[in-house]
Amino acid sequence: MPSLGEQLRAQRERKGITLEQAAADTRIREKFLTALEDGDYPSLPGAVYTRGFLRNYADYLDLETDELVVLYQQERGGGPPEPTPKRSFKPYRPVVHHSFIFRPVVFVPVLIIAFVGSFLGYMYYQFTTFATLPKLEIIDPASDGLAASPDLLVHGVTVPDGRITVNVFPGPDVFGDIRTASDGSFTTTVSLKPGSNHVVIEVLDAAGKTNRVSRTIQYQAPTVGVSAPPVLAVEQPANGATFTNTYVQVNGRVGRGVTVQINSVPVAVSSDGTFQARYYLPAGPQPFRIVARNSAGGTVEETRTVVIAYTAAVVIVRVTGGDSWILATVDGNCDPCQGRVFKDGETATFQGKEVRIKTGNAAAVQVNHNGQVIASLGRPGEVVERVFVAQ
Repeated sequence: MPSLGEQLRAQRERKGITLEQAAADTRIREKFLTALEDGDYPSLPGAVYTRGFLRNYADYLDLETDELVVLYQQERGGGPPEPTPKRSFKPYRPVVHHSFIFRPVVFVPVLIIAFVGSFLGYMYYQFTTFATLPKLEIIDPASDGLAASPDLLVHGVTVPDGRITVNVFPGPDVFGDIRTASDGSFTTTVSLKPGSNHVVIEVLDAAGKTNRVSRTIQYQAPTVGVSAPPVLAVEQPANGATFTNTYVQVNGRVGRGVTVQINSVPVAVSSDGTFQARYYLPAGPQPFRIVARNSAGGTVEETRTVVIAYTAAVVIVRVTGGDSWILATVDGNCDPCQGRVFKDGETATFQGKEVRIKTGNAAAVQVNHNGQVIASLGRPGEVVERVFVAQ
């Protein structure tokens, strides 16, 4: 009968297993396996350990464990071994990594998950890149408030590639294309108007996104000292007076160096401060606004309103731009009836129920009929006859 060691070695070689592989699989040192196969029992540890090695090795080689243990006892010498419950040996096996095998049932869900993940990542990138507004921080003015000067300094920080525009309302006044420094800072000065100013600062970044910040700034212009108003004394006309078939004369007195305007038209002031002017006006209420102004800008004004009435035809003839022969007939009477030549700049007044004017150079004759001005009666050298009656 073969010895224990011969049976072990023969079975191992039959399976094509080397000692090194068997030691790795059973986790028993190779020298102990060699001692078992060689029958070198003194080189083995105690009997208890040796029987354990033998049982594991026999199970590993698919041999009858109990028979080999009995044979071991006989060869080593000694009584029968103590009964040991039989147990199956599960040798150590190294982890085997299998190569990936393509299966559609696995690949399709993975592909879907990868696509959804990529899409969500892209959407997040779009949101963070394009939906987020560019940075815009206004340092000065830090908040709404008051300004002591019409020049407002605007200072802030934005993205380095941003382009700044400042709008000031009311207006709007636009201060545009303000470039930022390399660190995104910018500074500009805008003009304020007296009262409430709504200042809107807007940034446009390279991606075309905008952001805006607004400030409401109150600016109160400083009060400029006004000199004392000049002295104005209006002597005529009396307020509410009625003038019938005649002109209105406005006259008064002012201080030295004072100018006068009546109804926004300058009036000459004499060296003694007096002024006067005549007005031929249409029928009805007629206001006169007399304004006096000194050299320091001080002003004073008075208003007089009079009533103009006509019961006859009042015709004022003035020759301008050349001489003209004129024949005037009032209510059928003429004096002289042969007429006469009126010189350039000459004026005459005729009044009656009917006034007939005949001229030999109509272009040079200007007529004021009851306050209504006719700049010219006709063409140069033209003979024209006009009749004027009471209105």
